[in-house]
Amino acid sequence: MVKIMATFYFIKCLFFGPRLIKVYGCSERNALTYLPSGAEKLGDGFLKLMNWSIRLGIYTSPLVIWVLHKKNLLGYDGFHSLIRFTAICTFLCSISLAARAFGRFRNPHYVKFITHLEVAQNNYNSNTKKFLSQYDFDFSAWPVDYDAKEIPKDSDKPRRFVDQESKNRSITEIAKLLPCRILGYFVAHSIGIRLLYPGTIMQYFIEPNLIDGRSRLIEEHLGERHKLVTRDGNAIDCVSVDRRASPGYSNGDWLVICCEGNAGFYELGMIGTPLEAGYSVLGWNHPGFGGSSGTPFPRQDQYAVDIVLQFALNKLNFPAERIILYGWSIGGFSASWAAMNYPNVKAVMLDATFDHVLPLAANVMPASWNSIVTTTVKYNLNLNVAEQLIKYNGPVILLRRMRDEVIALEPGTLSTNRGNNLLIKLLKFRFPKIIDPTTVPVLRMWLNADKAERKEIMKKPEFTNCTCPKLFKQLEEKLKSYIEENSNSFPMLIGQNWTEKEKSQMTIFLASRYMMDFDGTHCTPLPVEMFRPPQEIGSESNFVQISDLKK
Repeated sequence: MVKIMATFYFIKCLFFGPRLIKVYGCSERNALTYLPSGAEKLGDGFLKLMNWSIRLGIYTSPLVIWVLHKKNLLGYDGFHSLIRFTAICTFLCSISLAARAFGRFRNPHYVKFITHLEVAQNNYNSNTKKFLSQYDFDFSAWPVDYDAKEIPKDSDKPRRFVDQESKNRSITEIAKLLPCRILGYFVAHSIGIRLLYPGTIMQYFIEPNLIDGRSRLIEEHLGERHKLVTRDGNAIDCVSVDRRASPGYSNGDWLVICCEGNAGFYELGMIGTPLEAGYSVLGWNHPGFGGSSGTPFPRQDQYAVDIVLQFALNKLNFPAERIILYGWSIGGFSASWAAMNYPNVKAVMLDATFDHVLPLAANVMPASWNSIVTTTVKYNLNLNVAEQLIKYNGPVILLRRMRDEVIALEPGTLSTNRGNNLLIKLLKFRFPKIIDPTTVPVLRMWLNADKAERKEIMKKPEFTNCTCPKLFKQLEEKLKSYIEENSNSFPMLIGQNWTEKEKSQMTIFLASRYMMDFDGTHCTPLPVEMFRPPQEIGSESNFVQISDLKK
């Protein structure tokens, strides 16, 4: 019986099994690219073409139906033509499946891969995973490393979500909004989510680059791939590089969880900077990106980063106090949500991130579409980074790109960079007695100025010595004293009865403490020397300087 089942599994994999991409460990961890035979390549190519055609047909279904209607193909004759076309496609798919199975059967690498895959799927443990990790293949066939069902009860507390929708609307107001909300739903679930996350489409054109990037992480950095299953059933593709036991990495005891942008993948994205800085790293792909299933709607994305945190805590065994959340661009939404729900993480770093996605979405759409854009975003794509971030009490640093052309309403113009608004909202919440109507203009003036302009600002009498180290030290001591007498929780009420000049000085100090500028564009990789996690006020740095890392 066992032999019959094994034979059946073997035949099933030949016809419908996962695509094998690379074989690792063939020569001192150098990967061997799997080369399919002509029969397998031809069969697989046609099946891939059919899959692409079906996807394209679904995305363009309204246009397809309109064309069929214009050509009178939706009637009886059209139905018969559709049946004939379907029969031909079915026949060609059958031939392609047979050709692929024949090619795989004659390839020793694929036959050996099937053997290891069967063993791993029947008994998945550290030993069988070691053998399976020798291969790069379709992620859908990868066994599950961690499931949301395994989350310990003490970690499975109710999650917090930011919801902008008013709960006090009258029936009349709801009725007025209903048509717009229905339209917004269809816009969001068709083209809207793909415009917001273009990586869902780009990945089909850059697949070779993703494969090469994944190979580098596994071969050069000794990374390990994992499959995590979320609360809503999505499979999340992630990779970990654990350096705790590796000599020469002084920051290896710290785990950086990387939340990529709307066209970023762990294979090619921001993960390189913390790796170069010597940290342990956990990278993951948004739902619908790379090997991850699903679609990157807010709730799916939140469940995705949730299972990533649980995996880091319960499987990789990193304590929350040793975890740094690093979000780039739209990944700031994922990172800020995780920070809100895991308040004990060490720090949050947000790079080229906005306060809310609505101003950016409205900026690229015609003004006449404002109503539908607002409704679509509010009820379907509500990425409110600022409101989530203010619910985190720990250290935060915002990295702003001076020539950012994506999150600035006017490309490259500092005054329109939405990172400014994120900083203002964060500081207004944390220091309400300092960041008030009298100092917000000072803060905006400081944020809108480049280095040369700031030097001119500092020449004004009210800002004399405002940025000198001695004054900064005094302001630091004031904050320390307040914390010692009260607490380090936010909002802090420091600044009551201060003069306008004192508040202005503290405003600039806080701005320089919470935001760091980088002279680059949105997609320029962050230099490793700028990867400096923030510390709580009054604490000594627990992080090794980059220059001190052993090479």
